[in-house]
Amino acid sequence: MANYKLPFYSEFFHVLENHEILEWRANDFVQAIFDNKQKIENSDRQGIYRGLNILVKCDYLVRIKDKENKNIFRYSETDRLKSHKTIERLSKIKEVLIEQQNNLVNTLEKRKSERVVIEDILNRNPNLKDFFGKYDLLISKELNELENKTSFIKNIFNDIENHF
Repeated sequence: MANYKLPFYSEFFHVLENHEILEWRANDFVQAIFDNKQKIENSDRQGIYRGLNILVKCDYLVRIKDKENKNIFRYSETDRLKSHKTIERLSKIKEVLIEQQNNLVNTLEKRKSERVVIEDILNRNPNLKDFFGKYDLLISKELNELENKTSFIKNIFNDIENHF
């Protein structure tokens, strides 16, 4: 696509990434790109048509003549576009997982430091074990749960790496 300037670049890729393109007409793209706009200028329509031609030349879409009307074309996704969409989805999944994992690690570290505080208190005052024991038990359960969640996220990452 380096040799072409795709009109409505971001709008096209928003539509391509968020819809399954299967036998769409050019007008379907116009409606998807200009969703609620009442009046669509001819120059904008021409830009969509040029963009569709570029996407066909770059092997993101395949164009087939309509069976009923030979003046109408239908557009569908190619394997190249499907591959691009898969890569984009995986990238978003990884981004979300990394954010979740960072949150878990932060919470895990916080709970570990709380546990150290309780252990320090109990080392200095063993007679307070009855009172602080329930907090130690609560933190232990929470640490175990957080470690399980972190392990689960690591397993998802491994699955992504092994399958894609």
